[in-house]
Formats: sequence, structure tokens, C-alpha cells
Amino acid sequence: MVCLVRLRRIILSSPLICAAASCANAGEIGDAVKSLAGAATIRERISLKDLGLTQPVVLGSTDARREIYLPVPANVSLAEPSLVINGHYLRADGGRTTYTLALDGNVVAARSPADDAGDANIRIGVDGAPRPSGFVRLGLAWSSVTGRFLCDDERSIGNVLQISPDSYFDYGYDPSGVKDIAGAWSALPRKVLLLIAADTLENASYDAAWRLGVALERAGKAVEIVVLPKPGSEVDVTGLDIPAPLAAVPAFAALAKGGKITLSSDAEVGALLLLNAPQVRAHIAVADPALAAGFKAALDAVAGELAKADPAAAGVLDALSTRNDTLLQPAGPKAVEIRTMAGRPVIAVAPDAAAAASNLFDSLWRRTALASRLVLNTVGKPEIGADSVALGAIDQAAGNLDVVARGDWTTTFDMGAGLFAGKVPSTMDIEVAAAPGATATSPVASVFINDYLLGAKRLAADGKPERISVAVPSYTLLPRNTVRVQFQRQPASDNCREVPQAFPAAVLPGSRIWLKSAPAAQDFSGMVSQLSGDSVVMVPQAWQAIATRTLPAVIHVADAAGVSPARADFSASATNASLTPQKPFLAFDVAMAGAAEAVKVAGDRVSIADKKGNIFYDVSGLDRIAVLQAVTDMKQPGISYRTIGQGPQFDAPFRFARGDIAVLGQEGILASTSSSGVPLYLNEDGSQGASNEPFTWSKLLDPDFWAHNLSWLITVIIIAAFLLLLLLAQRARKRAGSDQA
Repeated sequence: MVCLVRLRRIILSSPLICAAASCANAGEIGDAVKSLAGAATIRERISLKDLGLTQPVVLGSTDARREIYLPVPANVSLAEPSLVINGHYLRADGGRTTYTLALDGNVVAARSPADDAGDANIRIGVDGAPRPSGFVRLGLAWSSVTGRFLCDDERSIGNVLQISPDSYFDYGYDPSGVKDIAGAWSALPRKVLLLIAADTLENASYDAAWRLGVALERAGKAVEIVVLPKPGSEVDVTGLDIPAPLAAVPAFAALAKGGKITLSSDAEVGALLLLNAPQVRAHIAVADPALAAGFKAALDAVAGELAKADPAAAGVLDALSTRNDTLLQPAGPKAVEIRTMAGRPVIAVAPDAAAAASNLFDSLWRRTALASRLVLNTVGKPEIGADSVALGAIDQAAGNLDVVARGDWTTTFDMGAGLFAGKVPSTMDIEVAAAPGATATSPVASVFINDYLLGAKRLAADGKPERISVAVPSYTLLPRNTVRVQFQRQPASDNCREVPQAFPAAVLPGSRIWLKSAPAAQDFSGMVSQLSGDSVVMVPQAWQAIATRTLPAVIHVADAAGVSPARADFSASATNASLTPQKPFLAFDVAMAGAAEAVKVAGDRVSIADKKGNIFYDVSGLDRIAVLQAVTDMKQPGISYRTIGQGPQFDAPFRFARGDIAVLGQEGILASTSSSGVPLYLNEDGSQGASNEPFTWSKLLDPDFWAHNLSWLITVIIIAAFLLLLLLAQRARKRAGSDQA
């Protein structure tokens, strides 16, 4: 607010005598600024594509349903919300077809198309009542009946409804209604703008930015790094709506030129802020002193130009005061606060609060942030026992389902969230129960992790608990994992005399994930468990001077590698000397002392060799790619990232493939291979290991060694006991013979 005090002094000290034309213009300038300050309603448009549904939603068969959750600010009234569904249908099989549209469980529109093909476009108004959940639940349903007689086959393939990814939900809201951090988080779109002060960042601010970026990506958001403009920045002001009276003010007049311009003063940055321009919008900000200084300089400068143009317009001061751009002050120590930027709510995070904030924004604690300012002294999760964790306790998901033909129960767990410190899942015991159905065919329960089928069982379906025990192979694990239990029933009854009905099934609270010590890392998949606990992220200091180019790489690779933004350390190296990390590491363009360099980079040339030193890839002229290597021959394992040319600018998150070497491009992983030449196999417990892994006596001290090899150890003991009995019997016979002699 310092700039507003300065503006008051300028206004009070300015002469009150002016020409008639100047005074008239001055009054209009004041009114224009007041109108900008009063235009507080924020309009948002969320398409299905923004939610990650890049392909059409296809509904077919006799009865198909899909629910989509559209994020809105929690507990905030919506202004003029509307839903636009763009779709297309086909009726090659004829019959009767119907599709319905439901909002929050209430059917609001229905159509029964009769043509062979046509559009399925619907535009409807939506109730603007506040949603405590932070979502508008969109339900799509499609029904196709092609049979004419009892028990006709209804499995048609030509009757299909397709919903376009361009379908969207449009709404507005008053930003003053967002009163707490939980509400501001629920208002975040899928593409989140993360604001930093400048392209050159201090160590603490760079550290905070990558941690917040990883936390957002783990929450399913796409992160874009934006910088507060400054004199010399190039911005595109095409389509910027500038009130006519403000064109007399130099800062606004420069923006009125349109097209791409280079900002020449701090006042022009301040004018962008007052105009609520897209170039100065953000959703989350690293609120360090450098960012506050940038805001202060911009608003001080534009306040001075407005005072000169309108010395008698006292309303200008009041209009500016209502803007309340409180990013003029940095966030307090360890604080997360709700601020405003260009009239929009922004989650401001202090640099030293970013690690704790990544846990606050996790699903466990997020809904507790019912305040506009929090001081995060400690935010974490309780340490889990060494043996197992209850599956339902991960996110308190309800396990009851009513199943007609198929029902899915899902839950997720994060390898880097503290649940599995130094541990990885070994096996899962899924306890289920199902009620009897109308048919004699027993239901089937199948267990998946990250869409890998781990096991299945035909249930007795007598309402009593039943257990499904499955091994969890290491190749199925990701930084964030989804466990799915699928129930399938036979919906048809004898001779179709009964209408198929839903019968209950449940995943019981006794379901557990059993843990084991993380195995030695052999490739990228093994690195996930190593980096999900205590680790270190290492970058050269030169990366902090080009933050907008390097932060996306750190965020995407750290997310793929399973690095915990709450537990990892951060290091910026000022020299080119080789380093020896003391923890599992993720190193960006930093040399590791004593590491075998399977990948060598020299300018635009990349060579990759196997463990024996034989080069199998040697290419020059490369640009905008990076090479990753899993480093396993050091005391601490890790991943080394090497940039070629400008390095890739990633479009979307990616996941590691098999192998220990990967080439990355803009689209993610372009190629992945193994430099060891050693074939990998799956152990009996489902874990992955090298076929020639040597035995070491230290393994006898590892409880997991005895647990994983218990079956053959029992066999050896039985055989040894049998041989011992034979030996004792033989000695007894010899002793008896000698006694008789």
C-alpha cells in the first residue's frame, strides 16, 4: 500500500487549476479507473480437453454411463454458469436410442434421436448454488435397445454417442467469495500459472518453485511458469481492452498500440495490472521479496502517471484502494496466504514454506486449510509401521459398491508421500465380500495396480469376507499408483424372466499392503523407491539464471522419478567439479565423482556405451533433447540428466520406461534402453532383479531375504532333517550290531 500513500501525497500536492478540456478528461480518467476496479467478476471456461480428456468420450452398447467432475471454487456462488455439450451420434443398428445429461445427480436434459446420424449438441443453464465439494458432477448416459423379442442379443456396435473434448463449462464468480486456501485450491484450473519474480532467481525461490510445481503435477495439474513482466519484456497485447479515457495516460497509450510490444517502463507493467491483463495473471506465486519489489515499482510508477493526468480526481485513490493488490508485500515466514493479483485470488507461498505446502496441498490435509493465512511449522504424515499399511486408510475411500454387471473400487498412494519411507509394496491382501446374485454364476473380483492385472478370484458370494493375495512386481510401480478392484457379475437371469438388479459388493477395511525394503536399483523403475524418501535434487547455479527454461525440466523429471517435494534436499553447484552425493540423487548437468559414464555429451554430440565400453550410439548434430542415465555404480544411486543444445521444453508429464538410459524430447521419452546387457527376470515374489545377481553374506542379515526365500529354506531343512535321521538310524544299527558281537 506504499504506492497508494505516495499517490495520495501526489494528488494532495498537485495544483487544482487546469484547463476545461484537461479537467473534463481528468474526470473521465477517474471514472475509467473506478470501472476497472469494480469489474471484479472472474469468468472461467473449462473444456473436457482442459481436464485431460483429449479424445472423444465414447458411449456405446446397451447402457453406458460416464461421470465427469468439473472443478469450481468450493462454497462460492457461480454467476451465470452454463454447460455446452458438443457431440455426435450414430444409429447404424436402429432400435430405440436415448441419451441423458445429469448435473449433480439430477437429469436436466434428454434426447431420443431417430435419424441414422446427427449432432448431439446441448446447451443448458446451470444452477449457480455453491458447491461445498468444489465440483459440478456431470453425468452422461446412453441407452440403446435394438431387440424386438425376449432375450434378443442387444450387443450392438453401430449405436454410439461421442462427446467432443471441446465441450465446455462456462461460469463466473466473485473473487471476494474465495475466503480460504482450500477454496482457492479448488478454484484452480487444470493449467495452473506459477508466478516467479524474475528469470533469475535466488536459491530459496528456485527451490520453492520446483517443489510447488511437482506438488501441482502430482495433483493432476499442468504447470506453466510465468514471470512478472518488467521493462524490456516483450508481451503480446493484442485484444487488450483499454478504456478510451485512459489512452491519454502514457503507460496505457503504449499498450493501446496492440500486437507484440516491448515494455519500456514500470508504469506499463502497472497498467497491465490495472487492466487485469492475461499477461499478469497467476494462480500460485512464490511470494518472495523480489516479487513484492516488482509489484511496488510497477504500481508506484503507474500511480504517478495517473496523478499527473488527473490531479483533481480523488476517486482514483479510492478505486486503486479497492484493487487491494496485496502481493505488494512478501508472504510471512513459513506462511501460505490468499492474496490478489489483478483482482484475482492467488495462493502466495513463502519460499521457506514450499516443502510443507506440498504436503498441505495433498489430499490428506487440503480440506483443513479453512483460513486465508496459515503458518506451516510442520505438515507431514504419520510414520507407517515397517510391515504393512491398511489400503483403505490411504485416502479413506468407501469400499461399498452396488454392481449390476461391473463395478470398480479405486484408491491411490504416492511413493513419495512418506507412506513408504525406504519401503516398497511387496504383496497386497485384498479382503472383499459380495452378496449372492440372482444367477448361479459367481462374481469375479480382479486386482489391478496401474492397469496391470495382478490376480483374480471367483468369489463364493455368500456375504462373508474372502481374501485375494497378490504379489506386486516392481515394474508396476510409479511415483503415484492407482489400485483398482474390479467386480464383475453376470447380469442376465434365467431365460430373461427377471430384470437384472444390482447386488452389493465391498472392499473391506482389512485390506492391506505389505511392505519390504526397497531393493537395489537396477534401472529407472528401481529408482522410484530410492528417490521417494530422503534424496537430493542438484542443479548448476547457471540454471537459476534461466529459471523459465530450466524449471519445467526439473519439475517434470522430478515428478517422473518419484522425488518427494516435501522430503528432498536441494543443492545448486557453483563449480564444475564432480560431486559425491550423500543421498539418492537427481542431478541436472552436474558431474558425479566416480560414476561410470555410459552417456557422454560433447556439444551436440551424444555417445552411449554399454557396461563393457562398447559404443552402440554415437550421433552429432542433436538439439533440444536430453539424455537420462540411472547411475547404480556409486555408493548412492541416482539419475543423471544431461542437456543437449537448448534442451527439451516438455509439453506434458511423462513416465519412465524400462531400462537405465532414456532420450527425452518435447513429447517425453523418445527412446529407452538398457546399457547393462543383462536380461531381467521376475522373481517368485514379483520383484525385478538381474539373473546373475551375486550372493553376499550380508543378505543373511536382511529379513526380506529370509521372507522371500522361506519356501526353499523349509525344503532344505526338511531334506537335511531326513538325511540326519537316516544317519542316526545307520549309527544305531551299527551300535546294535557291535553290542551283539
